[in-house]
Amino acid sequence: MEAASIPLSQSPLERRTLWVGFLLVGVAIGVTALSYVQNMRFPLQWLVWGVGAAFGAVALLALEWPRAYRDAADVPEGGLRWFLLASMPLAFVLGSQVCGVGLKACGVLCHGTNLVAIVLAGATAYRMHRGKSIGVTLVPLVIVALVPHCVCHAPVNTLWHSALGGVAPTCGLVPLAAVLFSVSALRGARPRASAGLSMMMLGMIVFMAVGNPLIGFPWRGCV
Repeated sequence: MEAASIPLSQSPLERRTLWVGFLLVGVAIGVTALSYVQNMRFPLQWLVWGVGAAFGAVALLALEWPRAYRDAADVPEGGLRWFLLASMPLAFVLGSQVCGVGLKACGVLCHGTNLVAIVLAGATAYRMHRGKSIGVTLVPLVIVALVPHCVCHAPVNTLWHSALGGVAPTCGLVPLAAVLFSVSALRGARPRASAGLSMMMLGMIVFMAVGNPLIGFPWRGCV
């Protein structure tokens, strides 16, 4: 028997964290998109603009998504519910593959951040499965995922490195967006659209993890 989802109105910490998380992710992905299109060079440059536009679209959607919490609809059940729960830790597991197969990372801090984010995302999914509020796990997950730590010399990081002294928060951005959209779906905030966007985020992560080592796109290498 599946635990019922709690109404958003009963969890103000969770609701505020989702609002702030979406807004921070939207701004950060917007900066990342700008850095990418300005600094990535590829024989088919229109593909670069296509990827940049995709990042930009995600940024705009994330900035707008807090409006979805004005009203709630029926939450997903059955297989879709289980997929959305599993997608939370899976997003960060897949995100770690962008640097190479396994739980690799650019450095000790990046590696540790990945592992902590996976654990927090898993705990968030478990609490949702149990029908509990997730503010207690979502707050540290948002913080950990957005801490600037990435030292990769990838084009998505160029602007960040210039502004933050050689580090960037880009590693956890798309996985965090996937988690936020999954939570939105499971809390009845535009459930179909939120579920679709969560799946799209996972697809973007897989595309980056596979494309980088095979064809040097959407960017070449990591470090």
